[in-house]
Amino acid sequence: MTKIDLNADLGESWYGNTIGNDADLMPLLDSCNVACGFHGGDAITMRQTIELALEHGVAIGAHPSFPDRKNFGRKTMEIPSPDLFALMLYQISALKGMTEGLGGSVHHVKPHGALYHYLNGSISGAEAFVRAAAKSNIPIVYGPPTGQLRVMTEFHGLEFWPEGFADRAYEPSLHLRSRQKDGACLNDTTMAVEQVRLLQSGKVRATDGEIYPIKVKTVCLHGDHPGAAARALAIRQLLNT
Repeated sequence: MTKIDLNADLGESWYGNTIGNDADLMPLLDSCNVACGFHGGDAITMRQTIELALEHGVAIGAHPSFPDRKNFGRKTMEIPSPDLFALMLYQISALKGMTEGLGGSVHHVKPHGALYHYLNGSISGAEAFVRAAAKSNIPIVYGPPTGQLRVMTEFHGLEFWPEGFADRAYEPSLHLRSRQKDGACLNDTTMAVEQVRLLQSGKVRATDGEIYPIKVKTVCLHGDHPGAAARALAIRQLLNT
């Protein structure tokens, strides 16, 4: 079994809108991805999330997105590469500045939602994203095991952590099942734990029922999904055995 880092997308509440349960999730994680204000998060939430991560010794990552709070960053936007670079640099810099101001450091950067998938298929988009990470001196990028984001990360000399998902279904292509389709999310704790168990062994079961090889270094649990804390606890117990 491979040792796997457990991460979650946190800090996504904003202006009185509560998303997820960061206080219960944080102690169970190895790393977290903090929203930078574009799909979720605000200055106060960012501060609170950073402080919570520092309290529990959880590695902090920047989690930039398309500028799309209305759709929670889950709608693809076509943005010219120079503008995308500026948007990424802005968000990463905000999280990095706040983290360092509170006595911590940023461990990694991971794109959010539709941006995550867009970058993996766009050479120019991935290059803009990774260049923003490099300019910010962020050493690690989390992303899909194969694709343009990994290619550009390694091209720029940064460390790439291939990521799996505990609570999302995989298609036989090893792409995540579209959220527009039934069965896209694994909200059953037993199913999520079994998926992580398979990922530990370098495999995953796809929607066709077949087992496929996949190698990951970190596994994500979505903090905004109902019941995330209970799934995180069960996964933590598995990873600690």
